[in-house]
Amino acid sequence: MPPQPNSSATSFWRRLAPIYIGLGLLCCAIPLTLFWYYSLPTDSSPLRQILIPKGASARRIGEILERENLVKSATVFAWTVRLKGLGHRLKAGTYLFDGSHDTAGIVQDLLKAPVQTQRATLPEGLTRHQIASLLQQQSLVDSSLFIAATEDIRFIRNLGFDTETLEGYLFPETYFFDPKANEREIITIMVEQFKSVFADSLFIRLDSIGLSLHQSVTLASIVEREAVTAVERPVISGIFQRRLKLNRRLESCATVEYALGVHKRRLSNADLRVVSPFNTYRHRGLPPGPIGNPGKASILATLYPTDTEYLYFVARGDGTHIFSRTNKEHERAKRQIKQQERLARRSQTN
Repeated sequence: MPPQPNSSATSFWRRLAPIYIGLGLLCCAIPLTLFWYYSLPTDSSPLRQILIPKGASARRIGEILERENLVKSATVFAWTVRLKGLGHRLKAGTYLFDGSHDTAGIVQDLLKAPVQTQRATLPEGLTRHQIASLLQQQSLVDSSLFIAATEDIRFIRNLGFDTETLEGYLFPETYFFDPKANEREIITIMVEQFKSVFADSLFIRLDSIGLSLHQSVTLASIVEREAVTAVERPVISGIFQRRLKLNRRLESCATVEYALGVHKRRLSNADLRVVSPFNTYRHRGLPPGPIGNPGKASILATLYPTDTEYLYFVARGDGTHIFSRTNKEHERAKRQIKQQERLARRSQTN
């Protein structure tokens, strides 16, 4: 007679069976729940322009989208593409997203033809009026509508800024704009690019230098116009911040030019007396707002200035400056440069 199973052991395993089944279901449910959660829309509403480079893998595309807060997980995006077998159908190009779609919806958007774009390069330091003029020359905007939008308080507040204009926040970059985009859509793309550059990791520096976001962008715009070489940007930023701490006037020629509305090779004494809150030869502290739109290098130089004893600098004329600690040294440097300019003019006439 065959041995009978131990009834107590059988009963024991029968009691454990629901537990193991439950654990198995739980192990399946957790990753599925996480996959579902990380597939949800990010609710990141501002319209953004995303460039997918040639040869980018699903994982790389996911990383780009995650960085732009369009998907919650690059891994979930990549797996969604693989499970649907669509990796070979994702094409390079420029796409417009607003974060309202879930991961599967974004994958479907990427299967559509990329938008036809027009390239526009905006150099560092341009004012919003100069940007409007440049974009109008390329038939991308109506300059008057562009300027009006940068002064629309409701539009500015919707973009997340408590400023009078968007001067300083139209980030200089090479863009690929949809020719059908209107002025506000183009401005939104530029502002979102500023936000992506001035990320949270940079905000923590504001307390260290004792400036608000608006003040730091204002100072960065001055550094952008005053500095030419990369090595001098943090030094010039350090000089301006030292002058601010000492309650000294910044005496920036770039702010005077902004007040005058023209660029001059050399400012006259009358120019330095122009009546304007942007004239830092007349007023202490920072001007009321940026004098242009700074690039990343000038923003970083403002957030990470060189700790310097210099208080003055004067341009040599070749993109570099002579730095001085005292006014006496500064005056001597100015005389030196004037003498060099006279000698250069004589050599040209001979």
